Amino acid sequence: MTPVVRNIFVYKIPNEKDNICTLLGLQYFACSALDNRVVTFKEPILNKTLKGHVICSEEVPNEGSCRVNCYLNPDCVSINMRYVTEGMLTCEMNNSTSGNTTALENKTAQSCSHLKRLSPEANNGTYLIDPDGRGTLAPFLVFCDMTDKKGIGVTVISHDSEDRKFVNGCKDPGCYSRDIHYVGANLSQLAGLTEVSSHCEQFIRYECFHSRLRFRRKNKKIDPFGWWVSRNSSQMTYWGGALPGSNNCACGMNDSCKKRKNNSTLKCNCDNNDAQWREDSGLLTDKSTLPVTQLRFGDVGFSKSNRDENGYHTLGKFKCYMDSTLVSPLME
Repeated sequence: MTPVVRNIFVYKIPNEKDNICTLLGLQYFACSALDNRVVTFKEPILNKTLKGHVICSEEVPNEGSCRVNCYLNPDCVSINMRYVTEGMLTCEMNNSTSGNTTALENKTAQSCSHLKRLSPEANNGTYLIDPDGRGTLAPFLVFCDMTDKKGIGVTVISHDSEDRKFVNGCKDPGCYSRDIHYVGANLSQLAGLTEVSSHCEQFIRYECFHSRLRFRRKNKKIDPFGWWVSRNSSQMTYWGGALPGSNNCACGMNDSCKKRKNNSTLKCNCDNNDAQWREDSGLLTDKSTLPVTQLRFGDVGFSKSNRDENGYHTLGKFKCYMDSTLVSPLME
């Protein structure tokens, strides 16, 4: 769980005869003399927790509920809040404020795998992670799949292009372009995630009808009609399931691609360029280039013989798992 301290300073209203209570900026009448107080919420101290002063703990749906619970408890003067799952927080009420900073401790996990190792009981849910610890990158929320990959703790990052997308309307190589925008994290933060993870992956698929991923020029040089762009803005001309730099699709790695009628060898199924729906797909696993930031395709217009040329692309969520070191200590 990722703790966040919210400091709440409580003090008496000067004129107790007015019997007015102020909470969350609103005034309430008919308070008892003992409850006459103003509650002021100061700026939170992120990724910290006050230790040794917890008087009770409850699960609440939001920060406001935690504040109200603290107000209703006359011994509560500050609170710790920790994400449990998306939509639920652990609210710890303290009988001391955070004036003594030596009592604060950082507990932010670097990744979901790190979190699973720190808290084996952690379930699927949304958690705050901080891959570079106290570095320059801000912590960010991710979904942790605690059951995938035999329960190692998989960090899952969503994006805006996960649905199957139709590709049509242009002929030139790379004329179709789709930018990929990730949810809740920028590319620097995601690069930090890859550095603390042993493995990262992203599924990619291209379905084709008379549409090629590659083509061969007369000088036998292979040029792409379609490619993906790395996080460093590099054009990547190999496809899911193939080795980086191979210019192949998965089937090209073991010569299992569907062959042309003339029995010539292909490196991608889609390079048949025929009137059948075919597919090239697989996992991209080179974490130094992931995640995918753009998809480019071509050969999806009308051919000289007036054949319709179409395609569909699918890009999966970005996933990372396992700590990059055997020992990944808790950030101090």
